[in-house]
Amino acid sequence: MSAAPRLENAVVITGAGRRVGFHLAERMLASGRPVIAHYRTRTEEIERLGAAGAVCLQADLADPDGGLRLADAIRNVAVSLRALIHNASAFEKTAPSTTDALRQMDAFYAVHLRAPFALNRDLAPLLRACPEPRSDILHITDIYADNPNPLFDAYCATKAGLQNLALAFAKGLAPKVKVNVVQPGPILFKEWHSPEARKQVLSETLLGEEGGVEAIGIAVEAILQNPYQTGAVIPVDGGRRLA
Repeated sequence: MSAAPRLENAVVITGAGRRVGFHLAERMLASGRPVIAHYRTRTEEIERLGAAGAVCLQADLADPDGGLRLADAIRNVAVSLRALIHNASAFEKTAPSTTDALRQMDAFYAVHLRAPFALNRDLAPLLRACPEPRSDILHITDIYADNPNPLFDAYCATKAGLQNLALAFAKGLAPKVKVNVVQPGPILFKEWHSPEARKQVLSETLLGEEGGVEAIGIAVEAILQNPYQTGAVIPVDGGRRLA
């Protein structure tokens, strides 16, 4: 039996097993783009993406070598990439104990910085092989990258690093590969957000409502369609950063 042909002009989405990543993967598939959906833990959403035609690859990006292994797996299934979207994220309050906080910092660093760094470097040849005039890398960070919350300082610091990394790669991979940043604000509350916390956040958001995954999808599509935008940092936060 011959091996399946490798994908051309695929879109890689890390953290595609839920929430924003799942929405982006569904959106790309609906537009006819081949999708490589990364996940850490197999979910019902990953099953749905696989059934819809996505190539689903497992990797634990919190492992120091997770990014390298994922890059190898992607090279095995694709000959060119149209886009690489760094959506995978780890998020929690910084632990009170310094020992525990350092363990968190190591995990945040691996997911938010080490893995994207490895993937950008190792997959750059596949992005350059895209026959379209431009290909894209998107780093999804957070409005906290510019205005950190002390309760989440380790998370915020590594998201800021992810943002700075995007600007460095925008310089290094030009002119073929565009590299941009999307900063989500209150897009989807977590299950553990209390009604009081949600009310407080929305009171500090100029547009007064949760954005939803579609807001990120629209921003990502706009970046992919714009051939003359690189090194941009685009907030999608309903104006919360101004409050």
